Amino acid sequence: MKDMEFPDWYLKEKEKARLKLKEAKPAKYGLDFSLQDYQREGKSFKKIANLRELSRPVQERMESVGLSIDEKQRSGSHLQEDNFTTYLKAMKSLLPEGVVVMDTDEAIKTFPWLKDYYFKIIPKNLNKHTAFVNAYSQSGIFIWIKEGVQVEFPLQACFYLKTSNYVQVPHNFIIAEPNSRIHLITGCVPDQECKDSAHIAATEILVKNAAAVTYTMIHNWNKDSNVRPSVGIRVEENGTYLSNYLLTSEVKSIQMYPTAVLARNSRAVFNTMLFCKGESHIDTGAAIYFKGEDSKGEIKSRALVLDNSHLAMRGNLSGRKKCRGHLECRGLILSKNAWAEAYPNLSGSRDAELTHEAAIGKIKNEELNYLMSRGFSRDEAVSLIARGFINLNIPGLPPAVNKYIKEVVDLTARKSI
Repeated sequence: MKDMEFPDWYLKEKEKARLKLKEAKPAKYGLDFSLQDYQREGKSFKKIANLRELSRPVQERMESVGLSIDEKQRSGSHLQEDNFTTYLKAMKSLLPEGVVVMDTDEAIKTFPWLKDYYFKIIPKNLNKHTAFVNAYSQSGIFIWIKEGVQVEFPLQACFYLKTSNYVQVPHNFIIAEPNSRIHLITGCVPDQECKDSAHIAATEILVKNAAAVTYTMIHNWNKDSNVRPSVGIRVEENGTYLSNYLLTSEVKSIQMYPTAVLARNSRAVFNTMLFCKGESHIDTGAAIYFKGEDSKGEIKSRALVLDNSHLAMRGNLSGRKKCRGHLECRGLILSKNAWAEAYPNLSGSRDAELTHEAAIGKIKNEELNYLMSRGFSRDEAVSLIARGFINLNIPGLPPAVNKYIKEVVDLTARKSI
């Protein structure tokens, strides 16, 4: 797409952002790295008519992050390869009228009113990663669910990195109008041959009055990937937001801190499952700001930590009104060189009811011995304990994803022995 096709406000915003990029500050948390080490321009990819046109290895990589290649029980699919949308399809029999699914660049060209939503939930200069998205974003998925529309089956989106030494920079939007409902599954994965890649993204989610949005994000990276997804959520009165995040692979570094702001009688839940392996540096968490009375929120994190990986789990609940929130961070260390930290933070007034639990430890010999005395092998006992520990009973996950989680737990547990 040529820049001249974009509206003037967007071109001016990009130009200004690029001029100011050098002033952007590093992120507060996580390892710092240079975004200038990655190329932003690369070869373009031809559009495809069916996901079956992709090679079998690519299909398998996509399936590893919850994507359905045959698109069964999916209301639509989106594929972004590097910075190009190569597949976008709505299943007309499953996706009701009143749902708009587009490439973000095309949405900006189509809807003048999108200017009023552009970087209004995430501060554009929060850190150098959001500033980079503001300056250089390409593609992404735009979803607009109109008032009263209920989408039964999930939409799915895949962000696939194919080029080495390349940075993928999508800007995503979900706008759920009053009394609407939708579930988006996003899978982020690089090609097995893709080396030294980066994924720098911004996702802005607006849940309007009595709407419900479920956002499931599944990551399967390579060991030299740097990943920085910024997610901002605003939930209006009586709205509901549910976030599910799953990391299954080793990664060079990842830092994410999705943040939700809740209005009166609204609710947000963050579920996180982490498999920390190899030399990974992982810094994850979530924050909920209770701005309206009778708002409720939960942050739950579970992690299996092994090899030489380093994990920081963060959580913040902040409320000055009558509200209720709970924060839970638990890490199970499976290797002697692994390291985990937990940083729970609560701040509230007299009317706020905020609680937290944090625990980091290892498998107890008594638990292993008990299961082994019941006939389980050591491998089986470790897998059972790990599976019970990591299980968050996340609602709404597709059966294929739950099966994959079980397989990852078993492989991770066996590796730790």
